[in-house]
Formats: sequence, structure tokens, C-alpha cells
Amino acid sequence: MSDEQPEEQPEPVAEEPTPATEEKQADPQPDEDPDEPDAKASASDPTQARKLHQDARAMENALAALLGERNGNGIGNVFVANTIGLVDAGLPRASGSRHGSLPTGPIPSEALSRVIGTFVKPANYDELRRRLRDQWLVLLRAPTGWGRTATALNLLGVECALGVDKLSPDTDLRSPSTPIDLSGDHGYLLEALEYDQAAALSEFALDLWRRRLEESKARMVVLVTADTPLRDREVAAYLVEGAQRADDQALVLSHFRSGLRAAGLPPQDLSDFPEFADLVEEVVSRTLRAHDLADLGRGLCAVVSGDRTIEDVRLQYAHSAESAFREWFEALPDNEHRAFAIALGVLDGMPLATVAEAGTALAKLIQAAEIPDPHERTRAVFAIRTRDLVERMDAEITSAVEDSELGSLAAEVVRYRDPHRPRKVLEHVWREYPEAHGVVRRWLRGLGSSPDRHVRIRAGVAVGLLSLSEFDHARRHVIEPWADENDYWERQAVIGALRLPAMEPDLQPLITRMIDRWLQGREATGRRTAAVAALGTLPIMTTAQVLKRLRRAADTEEPRMIISVADAITTLTLEDDRLDLVLGALLLWTRATRTTVRNTALMCVLQLTVYLQVSEDGSTDPWPGLLWMADQDRRADDPERPVAVGTRRLTRREAVVLLIARALEAQYFMPDAFKVVQRWVKTAERDDTQLEPLGALLADVVDAIGTSETMRSHLTDWAQARRGPTQAVTRLLAVLDREENRP
Repeated sequence: MSDEQPEEQPEPVAEEPTPATEEKQADPQPDEDPDEPDAKASASDPTQARKLHQDARAMENALAALLGERNGNGIGNVFVANTIGLVDAGLPRASGSRHGSLPTGPIPSEALSRVIGTFVKPANYDELRRRLRDQWLVLLRAPTGWGRTATALNLLGVECALGVDKLSPDTDLRSPSTPIDLSGDHGYLLEALEYDQAAALSEFALDLWRRRLEESKARMVVLVTADTPLRDREVAAYLVEGAQRADDQALVLSHFRSGLRAAGLPPQDLSDFPEFADLVEEVVSRTLRAHDLADLGRGLCAVVSGDRTIEDVRLQYAHSAESAFREWFEALPDNEHRAFAIALGVLDGMPLATVAEAGTALAKLIQAAEIPDPHERTRAVFAIRTRDLVERMDAEITSAVEDSELGSLAAEVVRYRDPHRPRKVLEHVWREYPEAHGVVRRWLRGLGSSPDRHVRIRAGVAVGLLSLSEFDHARRHVIEPWADENDYWERQAVIGALRLPAMEPDLQPLITRMIDRWLQGREATGRRTAAVAALGTLPIMTTAQVLKRLRRAADTEEPRMIISVADAITTLTLEDDRLDLVLGALLLWTRATRTTVRNTALMCVLQLTVYLQVSEDGSTDPWPGLLWMADQDRRADDPERPVAVGTRRLTRREAVVLLIARALEAQYFMPDAFKVVQRWVKTAERDDTQLEPLGALLADVVDAIGTSETMRSHLTDWAQARRGPTQAVTRLLAVLDREENRP
């Protein structure tokens, strides 16, 4: 947290007030600016859930394209069978997104097991393990790409039976009083040490940390790059140098075998495939990052399973392929071809017309930079034929399904044959042609304002890739100007630009600090709204830290901010390990002393009732997400109480009941909340598997409110309407009677 931000005062947790004593919910002021969005209309509109889903899908597809992932390896969709997803989110996805860094907070046990299962020990592994056992705290220094994170996770996973947490990137080791709850037999990983902090680190501070860890029976590994400035004499007692990797081929083999196991294939060795020998020998003979060697092993496994060809893998890793790429780019005949190559690098896999238009815009900018006098500029409109241009690019024209505002449709798209070429083109231009930096940066900044969702997100992700070598420059000249527009379009580009940098441990503390600066003040500036949007998507803070910042942002009357907070809360809710913290936070916020916070919280609740759904086996219609999660507890013999509200512990069902009851009681939200219940009743009329669960939920809700008269009146009115859900209402009223008369 930034030092300039005041600490948030904890909200008092009181007993649930009765309707007679509850303070009346103040009505938010009507929106007088016709250009301002309507927050409540957005929260209560199911079609907005599709837009939120499309944003997430476009973002993950942009990352997949730039990282060279095809064959459906991207996120695909946000909707998962038998888990909470978004309304109208399409087909189920596979098993989560591959495009995320190691998240701040608890490391999933599956990820930890995967690391331990594929780990290849460095030469001094035994010394590292002994030092961690003896002194509880170790600073591991090794060059980038050595495999620091995998080594640290393996050490902590083996030594700490109860789990491993990644610490927030802004954790300050210089202050041993930093508020971290250390738990016994837990491991803690600080994945990067900032330069300023490292240079001032003292043995005294580390000794205090060691004492805290020993008293808690916890262990910590801090990762340090080879060029991080340290006072070696000061930290010598805790510093361990990473020894040279013992066997790079063993690392490739380990991930190859792990991939075979995951695919259900019989165990084999690399030597069983003679066609791999030359490529493996060439790659391991060069000094590559451990991550690249692991990817090579997984790539060779994909060849065995038939998902990739050996030539595809060779294009990615062979040195000869890199030389061929350079020769190809240098041989492009003119700026029109180079502009199209760069545009295709940013927009790989998008419609040909879109790529061509972007390439033409870039070519004009290049021409303007080379020939400042507009009277001397000439462009031959019909000089280049599409077929010749695409062939010169080593690209192909194919068809794909495009997700538009009106639905999915087939489109003719253009893409490089080599899926790894988009990134190579952008990095090559950035590395070899400094004069092109300004031109490409201006072009990308313009694309970030495109009316096409996919174009502006792709532009943002491309800026994020280029920012890895000059983050502060990209921040000042592109990312913050986008944020300052305070517009939904540019805000998507901002999030795209932060996704790749947020995966880099060295940049995570800077991004955290930048977001905190953007959040300062109460005005709904573009940067503040963009910061709220980033909080819901970037894995650089714990959920508790994210919710603390969203609580401050919720104290607003600005529609853009309210929508941004609600979208962030909705995104967090889609992850099961964050759901309970979100429910607990909303229960506190809906009882906050500030009216603005309560109104924003109730807007979030309304949006969750509308946006969330679950595809349940045996049901003809998707279930409302809140109904489904409440019914999971109803079916359980002894449901857990994972939702913390101050010192109280609630089940998810109890939390859902209270939140729905509060939305139905609040005067400003009551009409829309009852419309949601009406939709649920109509769905239950078609799908009777939802009738009993819905009746039980409504019975608990009216019990929390204290009276069933209003609910009964609405149910009766809905049944009497033309083509009303008469059968569902009859059964629901019977459930209410049964529950009310129960002794």
C-alpha cells in the first residue's frame, strides 16, 4: 500500500438489525449527465454479462496470439460446467487460463505438485535445503532464467507440509514488523527484491525476520537476480548463490515425461525418438532460460501426442530458425511490407481487412516520419496484391469464428504460419530499430482507441510486451494517456498493457505502486477508474489487499467508478478461492456507515444476481449462480462456514441469503431485485429441478427480512399475469407455507 494512503478504519460488526431498526437506504441521485453510463441499468442487464465475458475472452486470445499458443490453448471462455460463470458465456472452457503469473497468496496445491514433479535439482540443492532448514530464511541469488522460482517452490513445498504462499510484491524486508500472518509449517516466497530495498537490506533486519519465522515455525525464500545490488557482507549469513544447472537435458526430459503422464500416454525417453536428437542437442548446447527448456520438453510431448509437428517446435527453438527469421525480415522490400508484418504481429489471427487497415495506417506514419513534406508523399494504392503480400509474410488466409456484438460468425482471417512469429517481429523491431520506436508507439496508441474490442486489446497487449524492456517509458507515453481518456475503450487497452508486465516479478512492485497512486483522491479520474479495473484482473495482490482498495473506491457516486467496482467484484467472484472473501466483504460493505459504500455494494449484489449462472447436470436451464451456491450448502450434511464477517463465520448460503434480503429491502434497488427473482421463477417454471431449491432460498430470504407479505404479493401478481408462471408460483407458495408453519 502506498505510504500516502490513509489506513482504512475497520468497520464495526454488529448483530443483524431488524427491518424496523435498520437505517433507510438512501436513494442515489439520478444521473443527470446523458453521456454518463447508468450503473443500475448496467448491473441489471444480463446482456452486459456477455460483454464482460467477451472482454475476458478477447484479452486471453490476445495473450495467446502473442505468446504463440494456438489449437485452443487460450482461455476460450469464462463459463465452466458445474462452476460459477457468466450469463451467455458460451461453451465450457478447458481448465483455466495458462496466462497468469504465480498469483500472490496461497499457491494452489496442483501447481506446487506440478513443480515438485518436474523439478531437476541444481548442483548445490542439498546445501540450499540444509540452509533453509537451519536458519528458516534464505536469500537465493541466481541469474534470470536459472530457475529460481521453481527451486524456491520445490524447497518450500518439500519442507513445509501445510502449503506455500507467495508474498505481496511490495513486502518490505527492511521492516520486520511488516503485517504478515506467519503460520506454522507454511512456506513463504518473495519472488523479487526491489533494487532500493535490496541495497539497504541489513543483517539486523534479516535476523529479526529469522526470529519471527522460527517462532512461527515457518520458512521463507527470497529470490534475488544476479544484478540486484546487495551489501554482500551484510547479508552473507543468509545469501546462497545458485550453482550452475547440473543437466539441462534432464530438465527437458523431466517436462517431457510429465507431459506424457498428463496426456495419459505411456512413459518414454527422448532417446526413443531419433528425430528429436539434433534439436535437443542444439537447444541444450545454448544457455537458455529454464522456462524455455521446460517449454521445449512440453513441446516435444505435444509432438508425440499429435498436437504439434516437429517442424513447429524447431521453428520455435532452433538457432537456424532465428537466423532465417532475421533474413526474412531484412529481405522485406519496402515499408508497406514491413508495416503489414508489424500489424500482423499485433493482430495475428484477426480479419484480413482489419490487419490491412492497421498496416496501412502504420505505413502512413512511417512515410510521414521519413518524408516530413506532405506534398512529396506518394502511395501506390494498387501496387501490392493480397496474395503476394500474404505469401511474402509467410502467412496464410484461413477462416475462424469471430465473436461479435450480435453473435458469432465466420470470418476470413490472416495469420503467420509460425505461431511464434508475432512476438519475434515486435521484439526484433524494438531491439534493432530504435528510430521506429516513436512511430510504432504512436500507432499502437491510436489502435488503443479503436472501436473494435479485439483491436484495442491487442494493441494494449503489444504495448505490454514492448514495455518489458522500458516499462516506465511505456507507462508515461502510452498507458497513462490511455487511462486519462476515462473511457471504456481505452481502459481495455490499459488492462491489456498491464497483463504481461504483471507476470514479471521484477515489475510487480512497480505496478502495485502505480495502481495505488492512481487510486488516490476521490474524483473518478480515468486513472482511478482504470486502477479499479486492474484490481479485478491482475494477480499481483492478495484478495484481501484487492478488496481493501475496492472498499475505498466504492465510496463514490460516479457511475463509471461504480460500474468498474461491480465488474471487478464480479470477476473476483468467478474464482472459487476468492468467492468467500468477496461475500464477506459485501456483507460488511452493505452495512457500512457511508451511504455511498452501501449503494455501491448493493449494486455489486444486484449484478451478481444477474450475471452469474451455472450449468448443472440434469437441468434444462442454467441455474442462477447465487441460487446454485446456496443450494450446495443446503444439500450438505454439515456445510462449512468459510465466510468471515468480522469475528462471525457464515456458510455461503447464509451469506447469499443476507445479501439478497438486503437488496430486496433497499428502496432504490427493490424493483430491480424483484425483477431478478421474477426471472428466476420463470426459469424454474421451465426447469422444475430449480423449484425446490428456489423455494427454500426464498423462504430463508423472507425469514431474514422478517415478513413474507411483499414476496407473496409479487409471486401472486406474476402468476396472474398473462402467460405467468402459475405452476411454479403455486409450488413456491406451498414451500413458503411449509417453512413458515414448521415448528
